[in-house]
Amino acid sequence: MNNEIKRLSNHITHASGRRKTVCTSSVMAYFGIDPSEYKYSQYIRDINRVLRSRGFAVRSRLSTVVTKKYKTVGAIRERIKALNVPSGAFYIGVSGHVLVMDREGNTVVDTAPRKRDKRQVLELYWVSKAC
Repeated sequence: MNNEIKRLSNHITHASGRRKTVCTSSVMAYFGIDPSEYKYSQYIRDINRVLRSRGFAVRSRLSTVVTKKYKTVGAIRERIKALNVPSGAFYIGVSGHVLVMDREGNTVVDTAPRKRDKRQVLELYWVSKAC
């Protein structure tokens, strides 16, 4: 993974109304994809498409990790660690935002960090370099 996180300083809105957002550009940069390498990143499907086109495997882990009891970012940390995945990281979609957790459940990219993270998890994907 890339230690130098290059991100947009502001949102970019295209004529179509679709955007390249600060949080998604930071997530992509974590996986080594520069913001100049893609056009849109406003939606989860855009992130998945770009990651897959750059040779990453992207797999949903929402139903495996998120339950009625464990549904916030803070609550799923231990469950992510318990998955014991060999490599890669998790990107998490919450309302209007995305962030990245490593396989140990530590937040590694979050442009809107929280001390106690009670944001409800809406999407959860495991990303690893495809073989």
